Amino acid sequence: MYSKSDKRLCTIFISLAILFLFALPSAVSGQTLAGATGSSSQWGSGWLDLAPPVDFAKGEHLKLLIGGSADKILVRLLPRGASPDMPVGIIGGAINVPKSRIVEVTIPEDRRQVIQISVHGGPNPWGEHPLGGGNGPATIESAERVRP
Repeated sequence: MYSKSDKRLCTIFISLAILFLFALPSAVSGQTLAGATGSSSQWGSGWLDLAPPVDFAKGEHLKLLIGGSADKILVRLLPRGASPDMPVGIIGGAINVPKSRIVEVTIPEDRRQVIQISVHGGPNPWGEHPLGGGNGPATIESAERVRP
C-alpha cells in the first residue's frame, strides 16, 4: 500500500508533468504572423502587410519561409509612415537562402509600428544592394515571430 506522503508526491509529480507539457509548446514555438501577402515580379519582392502594426523587440527572431527562386535576399521591417519604395528598415545585409528556404533573422534593435515585413530578391534591390545577376525573386510563404 502507498502512504499518504507517497500519494501526495505522486500527485505533485503528475501536476508538474501536466504543467510542463502544456507550457512547453508555447515556450518552444513562435507566433504566426497573419496579414495580407503580396508580391511584385517586377521588383523581385514579396511582403506581408500587418494590421494592426506590430512592435518588435531587440533580440526577437523572425522565422520566414521564403518562396521564389532567390539565392540571396534582404529582409525589411517597414515602419508606419515610411514609403515601401525606399530602402528603409532593412535588417542587416544580404542573407543567403538555405535549401530549406527557411530564413531566421534576429531583430537588432526595437522596431516599433511595423506595418509590413518584406523580402527582396532580384539582382539589385533599389539599385543599392547588388545580390547577383542571376538572383531570382523572393516571396514570403509564412512568417513567425519567436521570442527569446
